[in-house]
Amino acid sequence: MRRKFRKLGFLLCLLFVLGGLAQTAWAQQLSVKGVVTDAATQETLPGVNIQVKSTTKGCITDLDGQFVLEGVGKNDVLIVSYIGYKTVEVPVNGRTELKIALGEDTEMLAEVVVIGYGTMDKKELTSAISHVSQKDFLAVSSIDPTMMIQGKVPGVSITNTGAGDPNNQASIQIRGVSSRAAGLGPLIVIDGVPGGNLTNLNPNDIASFDILKDGAASAIYGTRGSNGVILITTKKGSKDGSIHTSYTGTFSFDVMKKELDMLTAQEYRDLRSDSSVGYDLGGNDDWLDAVSQTGFSMQHTLTLSGGNDRTSYRVSADYR
Repeated sequence: MRRKFRKLGFLLCLLFVLGGLAQTAWAQQLSVKGVVTDAATQETLPGVNIQVKSTTKGCITDLDGQFVLEGVGKNDVLIVSYIGYKTVEVPVNGRTELKIALGEDTEMLAEVVVIGYGTMDKKELTSAISHVSQKDFLAVSSIDPTMMIQGKVPGVSITNTGAGDPNNQASIQIRGVSSRAAGLGPLIVIDGVPGGNLTNLNPNDIASFDILKDGAASAIYGTRGSNGVILITTKKGSKDGSIHTSYTGTFSFDVMKKELDMLTAQEYRDLRSDSSVGYDLGGNDDWLDAVSQTGFSMQHTLTLSGGNDRTSYRVSADYR
């Protein structure tokens, strides 16, 4: 009987401990509510994205700029983002009510985009134009400039089927093929000059890409722009009155990531032993190894630039 009471007492103690742990864990989860406003005008912002950092838990503000987020830890951090505004991180610190003010991202709103007949602020665009600046370029070893924006622009497909050849130019398609007469690729315009050749352009000389994807944006180029237009702006010399020189050198190796699993000569003979009449089953040559090798490429660029208030210059020499 005494042993039964001991077991019962142990079970009761265990239930009390587990109940306390569950209550503690539940107490650490907060229901956070708040409002998001414009830092300058104090107006509420609807549709603001609020997400708990390093999780998929989140919500958006309603028409009055208010939000409620359940199951938030007291030490969690909220990431608040909205188009045209700077993204901020707000630590909860055990609070259940938050008032968050977002400031405008003036750098993004003031970004200048090159169009067919001049330039325009990004916030004033109404046609389908994508802008990729130098800070967004991919770090690649290819001498093809278009590989720097591969996967960066929606609706633009860039493929390089001859990647083994360092001089091979990638294939570009903007929103698919729209005209057989004008060719498959888009029109290339370099510093306002149509018909440029990307193969002869040094990637280190490019400042930005602007991709015109719809008819309204590329109408000025007529039928030549039926497959889209890529406007390339090259770098300019600084107007600080001094001369600047720079050198860039790259060395790269291309290797096969994974070789195909092939049969040896003896394994192939065993496989074909029942029908080996008429076959030359001798030798053990690895033809994949025979036709492939480690690719090596290098590129050296020497640049001289400068200028003053009246003019600027930039000269570069490229060796590949």
